[in-house]
Amino acid sequence: MLVKREKMEYIICGMNTKALNYRILVEKEKQGKKDMYVAYAPSLGISDFGKTVDKAVSNIEKAMKVYIETLIRLAQPVPGPDAPDYFITTGKVELGKTFSHPT
Repeated sequence: MLVKREKMEYIICGMNTKALNYRILVEKEKQGKKDMYVAYAPSLGISDFGKTVDKAVSNIEKAMKVYIETLIRLAQPVPGPDAPDYFITTGKVELGKTFSHPT
């Protein structure tokens, strides 16, 4: 059973299995000549990485489980799950010719 607390934090009571859904953002990052993928769970404030998107997501899911289980074991509040109706997009910003970005 989840007991709601302030600021969308929950305390998980009992030993029943409960699935909590958290948003995961994945970004490609250059590491030398290779690409790496960094997965970030903003609601939990944790991240992990992998050589592929699938590996990065798998790694962050494992980290999320360990983190949440640790919070429960320490009797700390668990951040509430993310709402399913969330959209991410990119925006284009046009700047004057004076702007240059180091590549």
